[in-house]
Amino acid sequence: MQEQNPLIKIVEVVLALALLGALFFAGWRIYRSLPADGAARIVFDDAAANSELTIVVRDGNAVGPTKVELYPIDFTTIQREFALNTHPGKTMEDFLAQRLKNLVPVQPQMDRTGRAVAKLSEGNWWMRATSASSTGESIEWRLPVLISQRTHTIELSIDNAYERSKKF
Repeated sequence: MQEQNPLIKIVEVVLALALLGALFFAGWRIYRSLPADGAARIVFDDAAANSELTIVVRDGNAVGPTKVELYPIDFTTIQREFALNTHPGKTMEDFLAQRLKNLVPVQPQMDRTGRAVAKLSEGNWWMRATSASSTGESIEWRLPVLISQRTHTIELSIDNAYERSKKF
């Protein structure tokens, strides 16, 4: 058995201490950047918004205000992730709600004619809109949206609604 040179042993110890120090410093920097309330909020950056999305409600039966929320997520990827990983006791609705919890949606306001315009950045978005009809039905739309051009238009109607429900 050969004895190691004391100089090599010292270098090994110094390098091991440097590695531990770097790991500690990296963890400390991440910890310092966390929000104080413990909940990270992802906010859409208006400066990167270079496209307009026009949303038009094409239903004469809608009487209540239509509320629109646009989230900067790729809905297809979330569906795929839910399908690939087992989530006992959790539905896709629960999984999606958990993912949307830390996102601040873009909420364009509808005018009297049933038209809203949102400024968005290019990429994958997911839209959720709700309204009430004159027949007492609640109408909900859920659509994945790909923003790739300067202007886009989405028409919401009874025909492309995700869900229609009525309370008795």
